[in-house]
Amino acid sequence: MKTIEKTLNDQLDVLLDLILENYEGFQNAIKFASDDNLKIYFEKKSQESKEFATELIGEFEFLGILDEDESLLDYVKRAWTSIKWVFSACDDEKIINEIMTAEQELIEKYNAILQLQLRPSTRTLLTLQKECIESNLIYTKQLIRLPKLG
Repeated sequence: MKTIEKTLNDQLDVLLDLILENYEGFQNAIKFASDDNLKIYFEKKSQESKEFATELIGEFEFLGILDEDESLLDYVKRAWTSIKWVFSACDDEKIINEIMTAEQELIEKYNAILQLQLRPSTRTLLTLQKECIESNLIYTKQLIRLPKLG
């Protein structure tokens, strides 16, 4: 495999792992957030992360970089499942701050990959996903400015 292709494959694999980490984080945030509106928002973000992972795996298949036996479940099993923070000890504001940090890290990974030479379909997929995350990050930042949640 060419070095450029291996670099791209490795970067896409890291991106998928980050997306799955976010999915797991949102699933945990749903359990521990005290505000019902936040729980609804976290559920939406969780589903979005799952859709992004599914789309990216589809792109892997298109590019021929996914083993035939691999599936979303296999990637979920490989993904980091321990959370960086203990939700039960956090209030809603701390959960939102951690989510913003994770989302910013994800945007940075998208930006790095978008600097590489990509197929048009891959570039379009990654650009659309990144723009969606950026838009949601703006909304998430506004949540912090609201009066006390809950």
